Amino acid sequence: MTDYLKPLGFALILTFLFSCESDQDRRDRFFQMGNLALEDGDYIKAVDLFNESLKIDPNFAFALNNRGVAKMEVNHPYEAILDYNQAIQRQPDYLDALFNRAYAYESIGNFDNSLEDIETIKELKPDSAFVYFYKGLVQTKVRSYDLALKSFIIADSLNPLNPETIVNIATIHYLKGDLVKASEVVAEGLELNSSDANAANLLSQIHLKNGNYLASLVEINRALDVVPDEPYFLNNRGFIYLQMDSLNLALEDIDRSILLNPKNGWAYRNKGIYFLLKDDHAQAIRLLTRAIEEPEFIDEVYSYLGLAYQKSGDLKRACESWVEGDARKELTSTNLLNQNCDGSFTNSN
Repeated sequence: MTDYLKPLGFALILTFLFSCESDQDRRDRFFQMGNLALEDGDYIKAVDLFNESLKIDPNFAFALNNRGVAKMEVNHPYEAILDYNQAIQRQPDYLDALFNRAYAYESIGNFDNSLEDIETIKELKPDSAFVYFYKGLVQTKVRSYDLALKSFIIADSLNPLNPETIVNIATIHYLKGDLVKASEVVAEGLELNSSDANAANLLSQIHLKNGNYLASLVEINRALDVVPDEPYFLNNRGFIYLQMDSLNLALEDIDRSILLNPKNGWAYRNKGIYFLLKDDHAQAIRLLTRAIEEPEFIDEVYSYLGLAYQKSGDLKRACESWVEGDARKELTSTNLLNQNCDGSFTNSN
């Protein structure tokens, strides 16, 4: 009997102690426990604990925001946005919730709403370099390269000599097709940080555009020496191997990239190219279509999809793909559309 009385007595003491807590104390206790679970990566438990906090105080904006963070971590962005909406309704100047909602909108491809939130944040924090930096990232995703460049330049003026900002300025020049300027700017970034993996990756892409595959391979390997399991770097090396006709090495890197990040649309594109080169058109179409399903910007995916349809004998779908690519300013799609499709297919030219 004694063995059972000890835990029972302990439970009674706990009950008594907790009964002395105010509602705010209980709310805050569940909230702090939720934060600990969030830090530990136990996101489901975190959601449950934030739920308990919100049962006591449904208007607790901090718990709503943090529950949204936990839901993002378990890949429920739409539910997270609902939580951020409620947090912002209760506290309109809640910067963390605004940033988190902007990121959640970006993750689902709703770039207009993401930029709208960033504008609100900018009004609240007009001198924040990071606000302009993040705005530039989102503008890059919608291919507003001139606007993105302006945002990055302002970020650089507010926080000079930040290597990450400089690399993104170089990236915009690269995306605009000015490889000379991109090379000059990325060299500035490497002077600030010679082990900057992102700068080495960009330099690799510049060499690749110039057709210098060996130099491209050297630079991407330099990036991977710094961050060995970076999925985008692995995928980029896979693409270089595709250009070098080293298909087995390419597939190994691309598959590793997908394993590390199953939502990497660029890797699905490159795996589609692999099967296109292997003349497995059905697999190529499946994987290129899978790449398109991701909300991120993926260059030339419609041009490759059109080629896969063309090689499979379906010129109609090939032309439809190139029309879509042309609308998205894919230069290769525009050229293929003009070369292969008659006037029944319209483009933006």
